[in-house]
Amino acid sequence: MQLVPRDFFRDKMLEMHQRHARAGDSPYALEPNVKENPGGLRDLQVFMWVARASGFGKSLQDFAAHGLITTKEAAELRRAMVFLQKLRVYLHIEAHRHEDRLLFDLQAAIAADLGFKDSEAFRASEALMKSYYRNAKSVIQLSLILLQVLSEKYTGKNAAPIRPIDSEFGLRGEELDLLRRGVFDRHPEAMLRAFYLRATWPGISRESTALLRALWHTLRNPDVNLAPTDEGRKIFLDILKLDKGVYRTLRNMNTWGTLDHILPPWARIDGQMQHDLFHVYTVDQHTIQVIRGLRHLVYAEHAHEFPLMAELPDTWRLIVAALFHDIGKGRGGDHSKIGEEEVREFCRSYGITPEDTEFIAFLVRDHLTMSHVAQKEDISDPAVLQRFADRVGTSDRLKALYLLTVSDIRATGPKVWNNWKGQLLERLYFHAAALLGGAAPTRSSILEMRKSTALDIAMASGLTEEDCTKLWEKLDVAYFLRHTPEDIAWHATELCRSNGEFPLVRVRMTPHRMYEVLVCADEKGLFLKLVSALQKSSLSVLDARIHTTRDGKALDTFLAMDAGKRPEPQEVFEIASSNILDSLSGRRALPPVRLGPLSRRSKHFPIRPQVLIEPDASGTTYLLTLSCNDRLGLLYAISSVLSRFGVNLQTAKISTLGERVEDIFQISGDILADSNVCLKIAAELIETIAPAEKSAGASRITKR
Repeated sequence: MQLVPRDFFRDKMLEMHQRHARAGDSPYALEPNVKENPGGLRDLQVFMWVARASGFGKSLQDFAAHGLITTKEAAELRRAMVFLQKLRVYLHIEAHRHEDRLLFDLQAAIAADLGFKDSEAFRASEALMKSYYRNAKSVIQLSLILLQVLSEKYTGKNAAPIRPIDSEFGLRGEELDLLRRGVFDRHPEAMLRAFYLRATWPGISRESTALLRALWHTLRNPDVNLAPTDEGRKIFLDILKLDKGVYRTLRNMNTWGTLDHILPPWARIDGQMQHDLFHVYTVDQHTIQVIRGLRHLVYAEHAHEFPLMAELPDTWRLIVAALFHDIGKGRGGDHSKIGEEEVREFCRSYGITPEDTEFIAFLVRDHLTMSHVAQKEDISDPAVLQRFADRVGTSDRLKALYLLTVSDIRATGPKVWNNWKGQLLERLYFHAAALLGGAAPTRSSILEMRKSTALDIAMASGLTEEDCTKLWEKLDVAYFLRHTPEDIAWHATELCRSNGEFPLVRVRMTPHRMYEVLVCADEKGLFLKLVSALQKSSLSVLDARIHTTRDGKALDTFLAMDAGKRPEPQEVFEIASSNILDSLSGRRALPPVRLGPLSRRSKHFPIRPQVLIEPDASGTTYLLTLSCNDRLGLLYAISSVLSRFGVNLQTAKISTLGERVEDIFQISGDILADSNVCLKIAAELIETIAPAEKSAGASRITKR
């Protein structure tokens, strides 16, 4: 069968696009496939194959001799090819098998094999990965140029006459082209004009080969001063203020390396790995994905979910904040404060007004605040809400912080965002918005409002005011402050209609497709039994609230996600109810504590367990804060320790960031007044959750 070069080129392009799509069109995975990912060896092979089939010879030297590539391009391709080939060889050697993925487990050993060493700035493995991403970026850039050259061989060069746009650029058909050579060398800021025109000029679908080639060579020309000029700063600010296309433009600027020059701090995060268990991209790519998420929120199909974007004036300020929110990573210290210093300098040099500067600097400095408050503090507490609202200051700041927080979490990784986090952030937003929009409600007014609203809902379902009042007399103020009116009404309805059923177990699905579990019982060690039953039911606990009624009964509620991902909610209802009742009846003995194994990523990024016990703001209860690697059975293990010490649990807030757990428990008990007992509890918790790290000595105990 005779090879038809044109058909071969077409088929290879289709295969490459499909392969890139499977990898998310990005070379910046933290465990990239050095052969198949964009910028990998396969891309180089595809170029070599189609160039050879097109009659340009058999080697890079032949391609240069035939005018397909320049000598400088050939040298860059050869350097990248040697690096990637050597990297793949060492991958196979270190893995003792065929392995093309640059796995975390292998990165340190391969870095040593290739001669990388630790420095003050980077670990050897980080330096290796930066080198990999730099080479992958070069392959992507040159592939875009050279495959476009080959495409023109088969489809014909654009023969349309060029129509000038200005003194430097013109439109040739649908291509943005240069009017003359050397434009970028003489006027480097013209590179930014090219990106701006690509985003704004009607009818442009791509850049010409000549323009891309000139861009690539200018960025590598040591004789050209690429430092931003006043004109360059103006154009870049215009790009950041684009109504449409800002994400695509910034992504392309990063792909070609232009951001490193217009924004020098960016060069420090370009290809910077994040040594944690939840980010799936390098710092620069995570930032680009955050901007993508922000722009995504303005699309019409999401207007009902996030209408705040349309309500927020000068949304370009949010884009600037997103660009700088993680720019301080990898330098040591608080990256939020470093980012604030960098963005203030940016605003000063770009002539941004003091008012806008303060708005942007606040977002960078506090970009983690809303997530922290929502996930780690009790947002039903009026004092917590007031502190947060005071820190934010204005409604516009709140809107911007909410949108940035949502986009930041969503761009972190597929395992980090869930409906529960969305619900917490939404609740915090609306509570804070009410405070910023008027007089702060008092504790008593909030209590009355929740009772009144819950009463209306309960009466609509058939209860009387007398039914609710009689039940609510048995509950303290903390109960009403920790639950929404909808939850209070649901509890009242189920308890009043139970006809003496005891213990009472009810399960329902929330609008966010999570499960709420209500249990009323008087069992000793109830929380431990419930956690065991929920674990057996494949329900992952996100939030727990424990109350004791004035007549001595436990009223506990759990919010959980279905780890089994069962399609029918009724199946979850039945399994969870059955397992809970079995546990409470004693028909099923409590299982021994048995933690599941650490995941492969957790083994590579072990978290030194930390335990902190301290009085809360009221001084009447204590906060137990715990962080460690996530493992199957972890909550049950923690609960078993607390149960053995007779510690009472009032609330539990479970926060999982990828494979890292950061849990906060509100606990009480006279025993906690003894600092020595607190030390014993912390030590046993560490012993239980990290049995392989007995000598780590990672507990931190605070007693005031």
